[in-house]
Amino acid sequence: MQDSLYQQICDQDLLIQSWQDVKAKGSAGGIDGETLDTFAANLQDNIQKLHNELVNGTFVPQPYRKVDIPKDDNETRTLGLMSVRDKIVQQAARVVLEPLLDRLFLDVSYAYRKGKSAGRAIGRVQHLIVSEKREWLTLCDIDAYFDNINHDRLLSMLAKRINDQPFLNLIRVWLKMGRVDRNLHWTDSHAGIPQGGIISPLLSNFYLNSLDHFCVGKKMGYVRYADDFVVLSCSQEEAQQALRDITGFLLNRLNLRLNPDCGVKHINDGFQFLGIRFRGAERSISEEKLASLQEKIRNGVLKNDLVDSRRMTESLRGIGDYYARILPQRVLETLDDSLSLALKEKVRQLREDGVITNKKQLEELIRKVGFFSSNWQVHANAHIKEIAAFSRKREKRAESASGREASPPADPVRKRKKEYEKLESAGFEVVVSQSGSFIGKTKKGVIVKVRGQLVHQSPLDNLKHIFITAPGVTLSSNLVSWAAERRIPIDFNDFSGLPYARITSFNTTHYELQRAQLAAENDGKASHLATTFVTGKIKNQMNLVKYYHKYRKSFDEGFVLEFNDKTRRMENIMEEFKALNTPDHETLRGKLFSIEGRAAAAYWDIIKTLLDDNIVFEGRVGKGATDLVNSLLNYGYGILYGKIWNSVQRIGLNPYSPRAP
Repeated sequence: MQDSLYQQICDQDLLIQSWQDVKAKGSAGGIDGETLDTFAANLQDNIQKLHNELVNGTFVPQPYRKVDIPKDDNETRTLGLMSVRDKIVQQAARVVLEPLLDRLFLDVSYAYRKGKSAGRAIGRVQHLIVSEKREWLTLCDIDAYFDNINHDRLLSMLAKRINDQPFLNLIRVWLKMGRVDRNLHWTDSHAGIPQGGIISPLLSNFYLNSLDHFCVGKKMGYVRYADDFVVLSCSQEEAQQALRDITGFLLNRLNLRLNPDCGVKHINDGFQFLGIRFRGAERSISEEKLASLQEKIRNGVLKNDLVDSRRMTESLRGIGDYYARILPQRVLETLDDSLSLALKEKVRQLREDGVITNKKQLEELIRKVGFFSSNWQVHANAHIKEIAAFSRKREKRAESASGREASPPADPVRKRKKEYEKLESAGFEVVVSQSGSFIGKTKKGVIVKVRGQLVHQSPLDNLKHIFITAPGVTLSSNLVSWAAERRIPIDFNDFSGLPYARITSFNTTHYELQRAQLAAENDGKASHLATTFVTGKIKNQMNLVKYYHKYRKSFDEGFVLEFNDKTRRMENIMEEFKALNTPDHETLRGKLFSIEGRAAAAYWDIIKTLLDDNIVFEGRVGKGATDLVNSLLNYGYGILYGKIWNSVQRIGLNPYSPRAP
């Protein structure tokens, strides 16, 4: 029989794990003066005491320590800081309660949930504007939400989901526990959830869960992050009705009110949600906020140690965790420019002080910092080398000014030779993607015309492949004849990238090789090749995500969590190869498809976290995909399919063989 929720939080192993979670956050203690260090000094006895008090029913939380922190517009936000002991017990309670409540939540709720974030909420808003063409906005904000949550309603709602009175009693005590200021003045708690409580975010989401279901049931374009939410509608009347419906629901069902300034407007008039400014589908931040972020980056780099970069990366993590997943790439590149300038200044200081002289070591230290924009991440190596070499360039300029001889320039002939060797090895392709095009051959090369107008011309030399990806394209027989003679395939792909036809030469048969191909199924070679292909694919996928992890681990917590979980899954799947010992090739292929499919699902879950939050991508979909990412992937795979098909035919293998490995 499974333990009750209350019995579960009494478990010493869970209390120890909860202590480790609290310690990892490094937050301050509460009113009793206990700190993380003093609690850790006598850890075993303290955990045992907590366990005994919980089991005996004598555990009583301390009051919250009242702390006011600055807020925008000359306002303050009141936090309730808990004692270390209370944090441990609340963390244990959250661990056992969260799985039960989170499965009730809808995907329109983005705050305080695993796999959700403010960035993804912004992405959902972008999707509603761009893909669903919703142009009218109802911007909503609940008046003093955390302070006005009704305790009795919340506990009644919980009681309908949780049949565990001791656990509910503990939550009631946390809700009713008063606050004490620095002068030990007590303030009763008649309503609200203390901001600063570990379990408070979970309870706040649960309290508004009925609103989420109400809005989704009415098919509103609804997105909520904590107590901030928006509704996007297709008409002004629909938006105004949504405001009336939500206002009535909050008042009658949850005893809450919207702020007076909530209203309806067109998205082209501009609005702000979660710190991001929208005007239509365009996203940005104010010049003041951009300057503030640039200053934060500069201070984070110059005021911290590059050698022990933990504090530096922590100071930049807030930008990476939030803004880097929301802002347009052009803004992120501006932030990377600022980061680069700050790092160059830091590098110069380190070189001048003689702290680091080894270029390779310096590059590794810079690599740990990470960049914000996709462009800088893709070209990270080049940027890192430039930053690391910055002060060295200054030294060389100084040497030149002092009369020292500079190094001779590189050989221009050799440089140009390398460029053309690279072009020769790569070859090129022609892709015709516009309906009504004509593609033919002249003495000058391959030409493409649209309505009689020449739109493309490329030389015949080194042409490798021709792709037709649009309907209604006309080909000249001269081009077909010339391509067949040189064994250059002409592939036809549908709108999703799936190949459906090919024009190629008949002279591609290699009987001896194809007989060996068929024999491979019985002598074990086909099984070995198939296993090797699948193994290689999974290893390549893991190597790619490990590459991203190397640069993102210091600032993208969401990616790191998904990376750790899914790479462990992929590693476990890889272990299944050891148990593959079947002589039947068809049976083996079925098992390999299963292994490959499950590993691919884990891989795409990781890749999903790398995408900009305005891109909707819930997972890999092949045929029939309608979202942007899967459509592009399917199109690219269609092109790749044609290339592989061509390579198979060129070496003489039979791609039509139903038992090809």
